[in-house]
Amino acid sequence: MQIKALNNLAEQAQYSFLTDSYASGVGTVGLKNINAFPADYALQLGKTGEEQTEIKLIDSVSGSNLILGAVTTYEHPVDTPVYAIKFNQIIFKKSASGTAGTATAITSGTVSITPDSQVTVFDDGAGLTTDAYRTCYYNSSTGDTSVDSDWLTPSGFSFYSLAKMKERVKNKLYSAGYLKADDTQVSDWINEWQERMNNAAIEVNQDYSIGSTSIAHGTSGLGTIADSDFKEIRRIWFTTNGSDYFQARKIHMTDVYPGEVYADTNPYYYMMGDNVFCKAPSGNSGTVSILYYKLQEPLSSDTDQLPVSMWGYTKSFVDYGLSQAYFLDDKLDQGKIFLTSASSELERFKQEMTPRSKTGPTFIKKTEEITADDPFYFI
Repeated sequence: MQIKALNNLAEQAQYSFLTDSYASGVGTVGLKNINAFPADYALQLGKTGEEQTEIKLIDSVSGSNLILGAVTTYEHPVDTPVYAIKFNQIIFKKSASGTAGTATAITSGTVSITPDSQVTVFDDGAGLTTDAYRTCYYNSSTGDTSVDSDWLTPSGFSFYSLAKMKERVKNKLYSAGYLKADDTQVSDWINEWQERMNNAAIEVNQDYSIGSTSIAHGTSGLGTIADSDFKEIRRIWFTTNGSDYFQARKIHMTDVYPGEVYADTNPYYYMMGDNVFCKAPSGNSGTVSILYYKLQEPLSSDTDQLPVSMWGYTKSFVDYGLSQAYFLDDKLDQGKIFLTSASSELERFKQEMTPRSKTGPTFIKKTEEITADDPFYFI
């Protein structure tokens, strides 16, 4: 079972450049700026994926020179980028209980990073299709480790997962000869677009992305909605006995006057800030049942998936990510092309998300009889 870990440490690492050209087999290299390269750190000579890129540990620092723990394997020209990546190895961990278990380090599963490739591969000969894996980076000199990665499974990531959409964006940037955007930026762009898609769905379908909660309130009628994904109330019912519920109508807090009489069987409510409601009438404690518009949960783990309603529109996420990457690189024309494509997919999403009851012919409800005496009566 081959498990692959992305070699992406250089994407967010500080970097400098070689001051001279160096032949293979040298133990000291000079950098234009050594501030980010302390002793015992690992450095990467060259860009990830290039043929002669390699990783070495720093033994010590002398002036603007770095004394390496081992001599270089390849020659490197002047101005070769050098990255302070800190770690030189990857620890592969496995759970025999899938993603529900705990991943522990595999015997002989600590391997050196292969920076001349986009991935480091570990072959787990005892691996099963039901296993799940995590990885972490490791510095063999200091013993420092990074946090564990998201889960890796033999079947790979779902087509609708954050990892797969990031991969699609990055692959197109690779083929375009451009790669300034890192994983974090691409994830942020995907979540930006998810927010826009979610808001577009709510715009055409008021029953989309609904959450529910029940909250007890005291005799003051005040209650706080503490759900982290709460956005706005859709419907609210009050009960004072736990069995009889009455739907409340919304009013503004300025519409409530001293001495005004309300009934528990015909309640009203108003908002005091973003998530605090107040029932009218007050005086009786009770419980409120609320349906509310939800904030869309950001995709954070690589295994996180889009809401099912967005599964048919992954191209819009990729196109939006590409547009932001090109804008970041001042390639405005290319950025506009991909943004237009993403916006077109958004309009298609809105159209197809609109409930069928809202499409087709629209009829005006007649509220009173029309007679021949009516000035707007025509034969």
